[in-house]
Amino acid sequence: MPPPVRSRVKACAQCQAVSPTLYRVQQGGASPWVLICPACREQAATQAGYRYGGTWKADKRH
Repeated sequence: MPPPVRSRVKACAQCQAVSPTLYRVQQGGASPWVLICPACREQAATQAGYRYGGTWKADKRH
């Protein structure tokens, strides 16, 4: 029997939209890491100083 799936909820740090997948990014050299939605990540990725730091998913298996 597979382990139960935990479902969590978080909102985008920029637009406040709730998304099942968020991306941990840094948008400048000294700026803090934030979780943003896929739409905001597309915009952020085109800016100087963008750094990707991982993916957060709402459904977690453990």
